[in-house]
Amino acid sequence: MGNSKLCEQLISFASELSEAIRGLPASPDRLEKASPLIQGLTAMLDELERWIDDFPPIQQPMRFGNKAFRLWHARLVERAKDLMLTVLQKLPSPLPVDLEAFASELSCYLCGAFGDERRIDYGTGHEASFFAVLFALGLRNLLLRQDAPDAVLVVFAAYMRVMRRLQTVYVLEPAGSHGVWGLDDFHMLPFLFGSAQLIGLEEEVPPGTVYQERVVRDHRAAFLYVDAIYQILLVKKGAPFHETSPMLYDIGQIPEWQKIHNGLVKMYSGEVLGKFPVIQHFLFGQTLPWPGDASDQGAAVGRTPEQLAFARSAAAAMPPPPHLPASRRR
Repeated sequence: MGNSKLCEQLISFASELSEAIRGLPASPDRLEKASPLIQGLTAMLDELERWIDDFPPIQQPMRFGNKAFRLWHARLVERAKDLMLTVLQKLPSPLPVDLEAFASELSCYLCGAFGDERRIDYGTGHEASFFAVLFALGLRNLLLRQDAPDAVLVVFAAYMRVMRRLQTVYVLEPAGSHGVWGLDDFHMLPFLFGSAQLIGLEEEVPPGTVYQERVVRDHRAAFLYVDAIYQILLVKKGAPFHETSPMLYDIGQIPEWQKIHNGLVKMYSGEVLGKFPVIQHFLFGQTLPWPGDASDQGAAVGRTPEQLAFARSAAAAMPPPPHLPASRRR
């Protein structure tokens, strides 16, 4: 995807969502006040989480990659279109899309958003597939500007909850992980969005303290970044944080969340959207066209003032991002 217009739009979308949650903690009452789209997507994710109870892990000699995940994923593939159609049908009419066709398109991204059923693994490419669901809803004028905070703090947070349960129950392998030298075994966006939440809150949550027990206890429910750190501490307990996550530890030495966020936006562009091994399975269609398609159909979809401002480039939306500490080599 590299330097394509589509890549620029995805980064701009991430920046727009980030701006909407700047300095904004999550709260449990957001869902009740959310739009039908946000409520529908969250209900869908709740249903996906309930399915996990229908397919308990099986006894097998291998520690990683429990094969019961394939049964869960098979149900997802079977029902994905109907799930998306149910979400779309709850929106106020008339809608600017053909429901059947758009639900079918979104279902492809949904099926790719929870890991690979053959390898039983999960990585940032799968996370990008769920991000594409939100992006496509915005391009089709269904996800509106006023939905932006809830798209992250309600829907994406629910997606993270489902993914962490899948990772734990079925012991998914990290896909393409850099191990100790990477940002995280599975995810990138919780750090990108979570750092935006913390902009301006350096006194309340100093970057260098996010792994400390008190900060994690007091703030993980409200801030995605702190919760992502908590998940790492939970999985890699027993070893010092600077040893298990040296990149995150080094990032914590940057004193301002704005600078950290800018660097993570640049990292997401280069290390996720710009890397062929990560993005090679990304799907393209009418809404998200192949970057080499001169017709650029997806970019031509009509926009309204209420729609999220996708076309604004990330560079124009935010100050130039600084360089984060380089990955260490083994």
